[in-house]
Amino acid sequence: NIEWGEALKVAGGANTRKTNDVKLLKKAMKRKAKKKASSAKAWNTRLEQAKDAATKKQQIRTHNLEARQVGGATGANLSSKRIAEKEGDGEGGDGEKKEKRRRAGPHSNRAGF
Repeated sequence: NIEWGEALKVAGGANTRKTNDVKLLKKAMKRKAKKKASSAKAWNTRLEQAKDAATKKQQIRTHNLEARQVGGATGANLSSKRIAEKEGDGEGGDGEKKEKRRRAGPHSNRAGF
């Protein structure tokens, strides 16, 4: 009876959707599955990025807490850049820190200024 109903609608000139066409149904199902898969992939990427960001934040937090426990000038240098420098120090060779030469201020007593 459903087929007759559809046939009568078409004969009457009514605008009908082609929901009974197997080809179109398969196409729509495939399209839906593809969209769902790509959405799942994007969501997993977002979750991974959030996890990485949380790990990085926690690493910075633990570094800052350790630096505060040390105190003094070392404890005041709270920066994520310092974490990277600290990890890369092992490559230096002799292990001594080089003292940075800073710009002479307006009340500098250094020779030549």
